[in-house]
Amino acid sequence: MTHLILPIGLGVLVSLVVFLYFESKAIAAKRASQRAVPEEGNIPLPENLKRYDTDRNVLFYTLAMFVFTLFFSYFMFFSKGLTLVDVFLYTFLTTFIGSVIILALKLQRSILVKVFAAFLYGAPLIGASIFGFLFSYLIYTGLK
Repeated sequence: MTHLILPIGLGVLVSLVVFLYFESKAIAAKRASQRAVPEEGNIPLPENLKRYDTDRNVLFYTLAMFVFTLFFSYFMFFSKGLTLVDVFLYTFLTTFIGSVIILALKLQRSILVKVFAAFLYGAPLIGASIFGFLFSYLIYTGLK
């Protein structure tokens, strides 16, 4: 487990920086949409998702984490001889630690915002990690 401290720490750091970058882009998109249209009371969730440009930001976050995981897994996992258990531990711990940090960052927000932000961090990260490790493994075994 001690051999995973550096990869997990680096994975959490990169995933949080990328997530916070796309979250700042979402906040900027919301501000731009507020200038264009005055706010009218309670806005439905689909309209809020559109105002924050959520689908585009989540897609780019997922793609960025896929590319990171693809290269990271090849050089930090498969070329060093780590096992499938190490891959599972990396994916779970990176997602768990990052979600806890996101919840702590959103401490003053409502419970819905906390859960939604942690979900938007964790679900794409897990998906990107799965496919990143899968493609990296296929490339690694194909080159041997």
